[in-house]
Amino acid sequence: MKKEYYVQYSDQSIINSFDFPKDNFVSITVGISDITHDLITSLVQKMFCLPVFFVLESMIFGYEKETLIENKVSFYEFSSDGAIIKVDSVEKLNLVSGLAEVLVNNGLSIFIFYGDGIVEQNLIPSRQWNKPIQFKNVDIYKVDTFIEVEEVGFTIFSKSDLFNSPGKVKNYIPDYYSLDINSSDI
Repeated sequence: MKKEYYVQYSDQSIINSFDFPKDNFVSITVGISDITHDLITSLVQKMFCLPVFFVLESMIFGYEKETLIENKVSFYEFSSDGAIIKVDSVEKLNLVSGLAEVLVNNGLSIFIFYGDGIVEQNLIPSRQWNKPIQFKNVDIYKVDTFIEVEEVGFTIFSKSDLFNSPGKVKNYIPDYYSLDINSSDI
């Protein structure tokens, strides 16, 4: 049986959890209970051209950094356990999606950025318990779309007309998931 998902315009609390110009981006939330390597890879391949940038705030298990080094994947390290990875090949996408799956399914969130002229060093997130997440150094006008992936789904923030409604976003979800139409804004 296919796993179900829903797709909706994001709640204001989700939109307010990020510090960026709200009028430039549409925010769509996809609720899905099974975030897998295949789902992340499929989303990136269907939605974007490479390169994309993965922001792994916390590689808590330790093996993630070793895996990147062993596979000769360069990354920008921004804290003792955070990394930003420019993914410019399908091989890197498969590897990094696998690492992202493990982190997300252990309660952490990861970010995926897509746009022109984005620089890894500018994607360092700033997180404080009482303030929205900030990407202080990123030129938000160079970002076309970014996605926050969490254990219970993902939120797309996009300027692109391709992802600006729940009806359009459902076209990017793999066929092995089934849309819960009653819980969706379609």
